[in-house]
Order: sequence, then structure tokens, then C-alpha cells
Amino acid sequence: MLAFARFHVMTGCDVHWFGRWVRSAALTLAAAPAVVSAQSLQGTLLRADSMPAAGVIVVASRGAQDSVLARTITNGNGRYAIDVPAGTVRLRALRIGHRPVLIGEFTLATGARRETRTVLPNDPIVLATVTTEASSSCRQTGTAGANVATVFEEARKALLSTTLKSGDGDPLSRLSVYGQARTMGNRPAGRLELEFKEGVTVKPFQSLRPDSLAKVGYVESDLTSRTYYAPDADVLLSETFASSHCLGLTEGKGERAGWIGLTFRPQQFRPSFVDVSGTLWLDRASNELRRMEFTYEGLPIAMQRVNAGGVVEFTRLPDGIWFVNKWELLMPRITLPPAPMRVAGMFVRGGEVWWIKRGKNLLYTNGRTELLPETKGVAQAPVDSTPIETPCTPAQPGGAVGQLLGTVVDERGAPLADVIVTVEWQRNHVIGGGQQIRWETQGLSTVSLRDGTFALCGVPSAQLLTLSALYGTRKAAKVSVRIAEDEQTARVNVRFGGVRADATAQGVVVRVRDGTGMPIAHAFVEVESGRGRVADDSGRVFIDAAPDSVRMKVRRLGHTPFTGRVGRARSGEFEVTLKALAQALAAVTVTARAVKSPLELAGFYDRVQRAQRGTFNADFITPEELEGRQGARPADLFQGRRFVSVARTQGQYSQTFLQGRGRCTMTVYLDGRLLQPEPSRDSRNRTARSGGVVPIDELVNLHEVAAIEIYASAANAPAELIPPVGTSAQGACGIVAIWTGGRR
Repeated sequence: MLAFARFHVMTGCDVHWFGRWVRSAALTLAAAPAVVSAQSLQGTLLRADSMPAAGVIVVASRGAQDSVLARTITNGNGRYAIDVPAGTVRLRALRIGHRPVLIGEFTLATGARRETRTVLPNDPIVLATVTTEASSSCRQTGTAGANVATVFEEARKALLSTTLKSGDGDPLSRLSVYGQARTMGNRPAGRLELEFKEGVTVKPFQSLRPDSLAKVGYVESDLTSRTYYAPDADVLLSETFASSHCLGLTEGKGERAGWIGLTFRPQQFRPSFVDVSGTLWLDRASNELRRMEFTYEGLPIAMQRVNAGGVVEFTRLPDGIWFVNKWELLMPRITLPPAPMRVAGMFVRGGEVWWIKRGKNLLYTNGRTELLPETKGVAQAPVDSTPIETPCTPAQPGGAVGQLLGTVVDERGAPLADVIVTVEWQRNHVIGGGQQIRWETQGLSTVSLRDGTFALCGVPSAQLLTLSALYGTRKAAKVSVRIAEDEQTARVNVRFGGVRADATAQGVVVRVRDGTGMPIAHAFVEVESGRGRVADDSGRVFIDAAPDSVRMKVRRLGHTPFTGRVGRARSGEFEVTLKALAQALAAVTVTARAVKSPLELAGFYDRVQRAQRGTFNADFITPEELEGRQGARPADLFQGRRFVSVARTQGQYSQTFLQGRGRCTMTVYLDGRLLQPEPSRDSRNRTARSGGVVPIDELVNLHEVAAIEIYASAANAPAELIPPVGTSAQGACGIVAIWTGGRR
């Protein structure tokens, strides 16, 4: 990736850029002795909740001085492997946001290997609120000094993580590098230079060695050129940098609210020596490094009109990978000697990671439209196969208007329907107990259409998003997405390995027909006292592999119920015939089911079929069940059902309402209309109190209920029943949809 930028001012204000790409090899530690015969320490690190601890730095050291022998980082499964010399080795775990943990001390003979399994305690480090900004004094003592040291150590972990690679190796990445001359007003003054590269890499750019920078500075000059160097991870981690710069703390404000800044500046200014000062910004909620901003100190006065410096953005993926997702460097353009030095404009050089993949799995994307392969280094025009049909309208004034568009495909690239696609992000920092910053998780869900496409409206830009997909019980690899600040749309394609859209449904078929041989759609079938299933439009139900005969109950309104044992037909299916109830009607000839019932038009049976395929987890009360249930009021229908319980408000004028798991109030739909909670009244003054409920027994007559759907949360509900963005926390506790009218 980009190593350094060298600018030659040849004539007037012409600028030519020369750079080099660096493909990083395995990290070499200068202080580590050579390992003659491989001894290995391997193991698994788990969090306190028994989930894999990904992205944890494992350090092997020895001796009273705790000299570092080697370092590595755990992969997405919490696994690590580290080669060390024979002898006694101390192993420690450095986890961002938590205190260091001693894994153990091991004595290894030549060629020995040791396997360990360690559960890391939940011992978080809280970054204290900054009470005083960085002072002119370089030395910080007492509490202030301890706070600086804590923040520095957390930043150091993140920087160190960007230099290490796990046993999974380096993923493949695609990135762009751009450059452009600009005026002092930041308007383009030349064509945009744009180049794309793909490769296996760890570092986004590489600077000079720290000891070299300490001697020559961050800008080198001769008669025709200036070379600007940016501090990379190796520089910021070096003892040379720490000993020559003063550290302090600053509190984030505005768009950086919830962040804490570790400031750095030169201890002393030397003539004709260019140094750097800046800030490393950390998220106080997670202690994760987010951004580095720096400026060049000591440039000639004529060049100080340009605020020369750079910005580097950091991202951490769920599997522990740390990388620089975006960087930009701003430098002055000056006139050539013998003319007096004068700033003629600026030059911007930067880069951005477009995507990161491991094998066929997409790990990260910026959501921009993919480009065709370059021809002789020239990028071709973008291809957009997913046009935006309608703009995204925020649900509330000032709300997010970003969109995530994409397609879900199976292992062969065929569209996959009925996939639950969910995007989550963190928003709004709030101060919890003590000085701890906590973030709320916001999310949206939808279901892919028949052509596999999906659209999620109302996601924020310039923020890390996590996209997940669920097809039945199968989960696709999570994808991290960041929509650029100047963009409102990102495109992400999701691939399910080991899944085929045209795969035959597994199990044995139960086929339900009437006396004329016509299929009975949506019949309710119970096999061997198991949970009932609803037949599809062709009268079929898939059940698990069964013996040659099974006992079942089959019901459908308008037909005589069947109860008994059924044997396999020659076709291998179980066939059940229901007799129509005798009705005094004029003779008619039925050729096809041309008119859909109200429940079919409402999508009730479609959602039942999708749930039975595993698209989402739900509980359905069908018309057949309602006919067989006894009760005096609608609330009685919910007794003993999954995901829901019946509760009453307090006071003389109490009302019955529905609660989900955790005793929170469920969201209720009536015939597809979202109902707003009504203020409840106490027994003394009948005045409205805070909150409200949907009084379930006052909505509808018991005998008018045709069917009911119950979902544990919005994340497990179909898109058409997910409350829109801006409706507070509705849907988070669970969703109930009640349908009235004819029971068909």
C-alpha cells in the first residue's frame, strides 16, 4: 500500500507524484531472538460469556524485564498460535477495553508444544472524563498522569493490532489511491489521479524508521522536491516517538462527542526540523481507536498558510481485524527557486479500502458500486446493477436517510428469497453509572424479495454498520459496512454458502385433498401430537421423516375434521381426504380458486409458510385453532402461547394488555394498522399516567378474530410488520398482529 509521497515541483506549479506500494510480509520483531527449533504455544481465548475472544493480542515474554519474545493476535474463533524459543515463557492477553490477563507461565523443551484454553474475566477499563485539557507542561503526574497512561495503553493496543496477523493470515483487500492538485480555496486545479490495487496486505502505508524520522524529521527537502512522511503504527509505538513527544488528554465535542483524545506534540522545536503534533481519538464506550489527526510543525512561514497534515481512520471488524479504512494527506504546493518561496496551492493524496474478503466471504465494504477490472491501470466506468427506485425519506425530521441496497444469492449465485436481512449500528452516547459511556444499539430488518433483492432505509452515513442475514437456521457471514460521508447509498451483496435456492424441501409430504381430488389450501395438520403445520396453496405439508404410518389430525373450515392413522401411498406421500360439510347451496362447478380469502390477501398464509421454512420464528393461531378454542374475551386466546403473556394495569380501571419476554409491552397491529398505546387511568383521579397500553379486550369482539400472529421481536418478524423507524422502541419487545373477518 502507499508508502510515502514525493513531490517534484518541476516548472511553475506542476506537480508530479511518485510513490511505491508495499506488500507486507510477516511481522518481524527486531527485539525477538531467532527461533532455531520451533516451540509452540497454542490455545483458545474465550470471553466471560463463553463466546470466542477475537482480536486479542497475545504476548510472549521472558525474564525480569519481561522482554518481548513474540506477539500474535487471536482470530475470529479466539484461536492463537505463537512460536517461541525453548525455556520459560510468560504469556499475557491484551484485550482492548480490558485489563491485561496472565494466561500462564510455561517451560518448553526443544520441539515442545502446549495447548491452553483460557476464559478472560470481564474486567473493563473505564476511561475517565477529562477535567483539564492538555497543559503546556510535558510531564503529567498524579491522577492526570495515570489517566494519560491508561488512554495511551488502549491506543497502543489498537495500533499494535494493525501490525499483527492471526493464524487465518491476511485477507484480500481492494483499495483506491487518489491525488489531486487544488487551489487555496480547495477547488480542483488539475485532474484527479485514481488508481486501484488488490493484494494481501496489513499496513495501509509505511513511513521511515522511527530513528530516521528523529534525525531528518517528517519533511525532507532539496532544490526540486519535498517528501512528506506520515507517522504510521510502528512510529507511534516506538520509544523514540514517546520520548520526544508530550502526551495529554482532550474531550471530544460535537461530532466527536463520546470520544476521548490522546494529544501528542513535540517536546521541543528545532530549527529547520519538521515534526508532527496531533490527536488519537478513542471511543470512550469501547476504548477502540477511531481516528488520528495530525499537522506538521516547523514548516517555513510561507508554507503555514496551508494547514498541512493528515487524517487516518481506523476500523475494527467483528472477527478482530484492525485496519486503516481511509487516510488523507494535505500538503502545500510551492514555487520553484530562484523565485521567492510562495504557496501556489495544495495537493491532496489519500486512499480508501473498498472491500476486504477472506475466501469467498465478504468481511467489509464501503458500499460503493464495484468497478470493472482495470485495463492498463485505467479504471473503467462503474456498473450499477441495482438502481435506486425511490429516495429514502427520514421517518422523523433530521433522521438518517442512508440506504443499504443489495441482493442475497445462494452458493451458485442464484437469487435467494425470504432471507431476513438486519443492519445494526450504535448511536447516541449516554452517561451510565459513574463516568461510563454507553451506546444504544439501533437496528433495521427486512426480508429479501423473490429476486433476492432487499432495501433498508434510514441508516446513518460515516458510521460502521454490521449487516447480518438469516435463512432458516443458516447464518451468512456478517459484513461490516461504512457509507461515506458524501454518500447516501451503499450496495452489499450477501452470499450463502452451502445453500441452493432450488433445493427440494426436506422431509415427507402430507397432501390434503377434498372429495373431488382438489387440493385444500391452508389445512391445519398435526402429526403424532406435535406442533401443527399449515398446508401450502397446493395442500402440501412437509414433516420430518416418518414411519410407514402416522397418526394425525387434519382440520380446515368448511370440512369435516379428520383424526386417525394414515399409511403411506405408493407415491411415498401421506394422503388425507376431507369431506365437505353438507350445505344447501345451488349447484356450481369449481374449476379453480380464483378468489383469495381475506387472510390470503393480508399475507397471513404466506407468512405462515415462510415461518415453517425457517425464515423467522413465530407463533400462529389459525382459523382452525380458533374454532376449537374456548374463551370469553380476546385475551383468553393468548393464554399458554409462546412469546406472549397477558397482564393487567393497576387500579380500579385496570386494562388487559400483552407483554413480551422481559415484561415489556408488545406492539399490536389490528388488520395491518399499527395501534398506538392509550394512556391508562389510575383508580383515584382517572388521569393519564406515563406510558400506555393497547387494551386488548377493548379492541375487538372475540368471535370477530380470524387469525393471530405472534413474534418475539422485530428482528424475528417479517418486514411488513416491523414498525417504521422513529416509533420509539416499538417492536423490540415483540409484535402481535390480529386479523378480523371471515375465518378462511
